[in-house]
Amino acid sequence: MTILTINFNGIDNQAYMQIIERFDQAIDELHNQDRLNQQQLSKNLNTSLCPISLEKVAEEYKVKFVPLLPHFQLVQHGPILFTTVAQVIAQYIVEEWESRVIAELLNRRCKHTNLDTKRIEKYCHNLLNNDPWEPLGKKFSDEDRLRRRNKIVDELVEFLEEQSELQLAGYMSFRMHSYKKELKEVIEYAIDEYILDQQYEEFMTLLKYFVQLQETRTELVHLVQQEGSSFIVCDHQMQPLEHKHEHDRIVAEMLETEINIEDIVISSLISASPQKIIVHTKHEDYQVVRSVKSIFGERAQICKTCPMCRTKHNELLPFQ
Repeated sequence: MTILTINFNGIDNQAYMQIIERFDQAIDELHNQDRLNQQQLSKNLNTSLCPISLEKVAEEYKVKFVPLLPHFQLVQHGPILFTTVAQVIAQYIVEEWESRVIAELLNRRCKHTNLDTKRIEKYCHNLLNNDPWEPLGKKFSDEDRLRRRNKIVDELVEFLEEQSELQLAGYMSFRMHSYKKELKEVIEYAIDEYILDQQYEEFMTLLKYFVQLQETRTELVHLVQQEGSSFIVCDHQMQPLEHKHEHDRIVAEMLETEINIEDIVISSLISASPQKIIVHTKHEDYQVVRSVKSIFGERAQICKTCPMCRTKHNELLPFQ
């Protein structure tokens, strides 16, 4: 007699063995807990958390859960078994197969578009795996992954309570609605960020072309990091630079309208139209620094020699 059969057709042998190993561990944990309970309470097998054995059918990519009769009672032990099975499967999906699920959802979402799905997948990966990603930073935490896993568990337990056989590939394709809904929201967010970055790159290209057409007005300016992540533009004597060219307003309005970057700094630099920009910063990955390097190319150089930039301490730059 088999109370539950899970068919893993469609997965490779390595994935099958990994899932079986997780099932073995989960069942062993239940049995170990049984032994502790029996030592503390009695030798009666009726106190068992879940009297069940695991039968593997490797050639058919199946696993069967066989109740140990007469001790197994469906009303008492069924919920424990179903929850354990659902937790193992849900954890494996989130940890190992989530990227596949996202790829399938994304391909359907972008089927009739020209969006770069591979690049958007990377955005999704960064969002879901706590990778540093400016300006989002660490958006999702372990609690978020646990929440997604629990969404699969809740729905899968309901399914196992009514069905004695699970075709995992079909279940993943046509069920897990709550889980997929959350992934779809992540995908939409990633698409928005992808489009914004595309617009940003296009606008950087436009500004770079605009700068190349300009005549040089200033030989040298300094871009200096102040407290925190703020910057100020200075002349060759390290005095704050104040330009009042007619381009200032136009460029600033363009930057504010098209893309949200450090528009005041970029506007000042474009208005000054320097031959050379020396950037004094402790963090070359700041958005404004990357933007300046992108727009001005080789004209922008990172300083590593002046007293402000030689220090290896994490102190603020001594510029007032």
